[in-house]
Amino acid sequence: MNTKSIPPVLALVAGLVTCIMSFIQHVDSVVFAKRFVIVCIIFFVIGSVASIIININFKDMAEEQKEPSEEGEEAAIQAEDLDEAEGVEKVEIDEEP
Repeated sequence: MNTKSIPPVLALVAGLVTCIMSFIQHVDSVVFAKRFVIVCIIFFVIGSVASIIININFKDMAEEQKEPSEEGEEAAIQAEDLDEAEGVEKVEIDEEP
């Protein structure tokens, strides 16, 4: 899963909310700039942590799903070996697009 965009999007959304709230509160521009930078950094870090957690969890899920398919592949290989031992020929059919 592609999670590269989570941290910047989260930081930008938090920055947008900060801009709107600062505009409503009529905050001075220096105070606004400080708040904006701090909020963007904090939410970028939060997004990075969330992205790492999501990647770890989906990696575990992908490995769990991969294990049964590997067992299926082993069974197919064993079936091919059995067919070859019995002298059965496989016929492949090529389909044209």
